[in-house]
Amino acid sequence: MQRNLIILLILVTILGVGVYISTDKRKASIKENSTNKLTQKELDKKHCSGGLSKWKDGEFVQVREGKCITEAEYQEYLNAPDYLCNYYQKSIWKESEREYGKKQYKYSEEDLEKIKSLKEEGKALCDAGKLKEGEAKLEEAIKIISFTMLN
Repeated sequence: MQRNLIILLILVTILGVGVYISTDKRKASIKENSTNKLTQKELDKKHCSGGLSKWKDGEFVQVREGKCITEAEYQEYLNAPDYLCNYYQKSIWKESEREYGKKQYKYSEEDLEKIKSLKEEGKALCDAGKLKEGEAKLEEAIKIISFTMLN
């Protein structure tokens, strides 16, 4: 009985060490593949949006040109200190100011006014360099949007 217990403890220890080593190696490989270690070739790779084209009066018209940026420019954009401020403002615009967003949610006029004032306060703080305070105001507006019922 005692011998079986000792064998079981040894097997559990070996298995535990094996799992620990394999997860540690996986974490190390993830760190190595992060965006901090991109090669110059990868940084020079271009990413392009398709632009926007549609049929208008029987003709295929380009409404918006496609836009191309390199991976390095994209990483710089993502790592910019004001990234969240810009991202939150665009998100608020999409969900509460443009017509499509207004059709998706059951906003009251009071909610729309509150969202608009919070967005303006957040934008002013972000523009003044108070990024954390601005982000907090913008997040508050996003919370109102998130807790508004969909149509």
